[in-house]
Amino acid sequence: MTQEFARHGIVFVRISAVDGTHPDIAAKAAQIPPTALGARMSNGAYGAFQSHRACWQNLVDSGDAYAMVFEDDLHLADGIGSYLAESWIPADADIVKLETFGTRTHIGKKPDYAAHGRRLVPLRSSHIGAGCYVLSRAIAARLLQETATFNEPIDEVLFNDALAFFDTARIYQMLPAPVVQGKRPGSGASTSSWSATSITERFADGAEAPKASTEPVFARLMRRLGQEMRGSLQGTRYIVVPHG
Repeated sequence: MTQEFARHGIVFVRISAVDGTHPDIAAKAAQIPPTALGARMSNGAYGAFQSHRACWQNLVDSGDAYAMVFEDDLHLADGIGSYLAESWIPADADIVKLETFGTRTHIGKKPDYAAHGRRLVPLRSSHIGAGCYVLSRAIAARLLQETATFNEPIDEVLFNDALAFFDTARIYQMLPAPVVQGKRPGSGASTSSWSATSITERFADGAEAPKASTEPVFARLMRRLGQEMRGSLQGTRYIVVPHG
């Protein structure tokens, strides 16, 4: 990430991650109650959540109006350095998601802001992934209070429309998204290249849609039809957020 930031002229502050493999952290993760569906918090997910909370606390303590949070396994598109100044952020934005996960989501048609060659539109449904986002100091303070206890992963809490936070915050999506998650190069690989993952492969050769899934065709068509009907009723677009 240091090399990625240097390539884009990004000056950054590194926040040490919370290590989910540490025995003390693992013990705390084991005490988290399961979700309503019976899913339990993994050590890694607990550590990741606490790492994000450390970033939020850093923003609150700094007195700055906004912060851009990066995880440590990202590929950054050209032009991302232009978003370091806050003038492009909509005044009512609590969070701006700069990442795409390569899955379909609903976006609002209005308001639609221009931002240094990209667009900002309201995010209207789930779009998982907390690899890169901007948040305001006010929402960081609120999140710290509301997540003093938690039992869902960080990206679910922020970007899952089935959970409480999503509908109470103003969340924008950047189009195209300049950030996508990817693994670091393997041994012998060029430091400027990135290994393909299930996420980055979706955008290989300019593709803007996920590869074929194992979901039965009829079930997929019915789900898609239901989402298109939802879009018609709510005045949203149901799209794969492109990367670039």
